[in-house]
Amino acid sequence: MDISTERLALREYAQTDHDAVHAFASDPRVCGFVEWGPNTPEDTRAFLRACLDEQNAAPRRTFSMAITVGGRVTGSIALMLGASDVAPEESTAEIGYVLAADAWGNGYATEAAVAMLDFARDTLGMRRAVATCRPQNAGSIRVLEKAGMSRSGFLPGHKVIDGVAHDSLLFAIDL
Repeated sequence: MDISTERLALREYAQTDHDAVHAFASDPRVCGFVEWGPNTPEDTRAFLRACLDEQNAAPRRTFSMAITVGGRVTGSIALMLGASDVAPEESTAEIGYVLAADAWGNGYATEAAVAMLDFARDTLGMRRAVATCRPQNAGSIRVLEKAGMSRSGFLPGHKVIDGVAHDSLLFAIDL
């Protein structure tokens, strides 16, 4: 499965993506607002194994894609169908993403998010999408707003990062 945008290709992961994924997934700047990482090489191998398993799942509930710019893997974006505390309904998808720090500020995350939201609506028939981010993550807030999502809630102590409960902002869009 591939999704193309004006500047990006979103594609399925392969085992050969380890070095590129590990480059951003082991960067503390990239992992500062998420509940995983910085990754060890084994963490990255486990992530890629999980992605390959997802590709063969039937029915498929998670779509984790490599964000590529000019063929270079620069990030990751995932769409999870009705599988989380913020998206339990079958018609709701949750979106999440990370981007290599050297690719920040170019609009790639927004472009990838819009493409995944379109995929959720047009291909999967989802009616709603949600996302969460930490209140201090101004960059992610901008991405979600530019992708057309609106802030719809505040979740105190929602995510545990490095053993500490952190608040989340909840964003949503009707597709």
